[in-house]
Amino acid sequence: MSKCCKCAKWLPHNWLCLKGLTVVFLVLFYIAFVYGIYQAVLVVMHPAFTGRMMWVTLAFYLLSDWAAALGFLTIAKVLKALRKIKQAVAPCCCEGHTEEKTEEAK
Repeated sequence: MSKCCKCAKWLPHNWLCLKGLTVVFLVLFYIAFVYGIYQAVLVVMHPAFTGRMMWVTLAFYLLSDWAAALGFLTIAKVLKALRKIKQAVAPCCCEGHTEEKTEEAK
């Protein structure tokens, strides 16, 4: 759990900061992308799908899986940009307290 999230720690969006959520959505992107390739191989190798039916089925599965993957990648990139903006505008207050404590200890 993040040390920066002070209020409402029990809510799921506070369990991971923006960096953790970026990693989660990046992993979901790769899972969706690889799953689309897996489904494409299964459709091509299936003996019942031939001709136009195979291409329509292949396009449907690839487009739907890769659209989800693109959505996950978009969310990951937006979260990464938000993290950079947040660090530039309002750095984490936890880091400031640790620096003050180390300076006082010296």
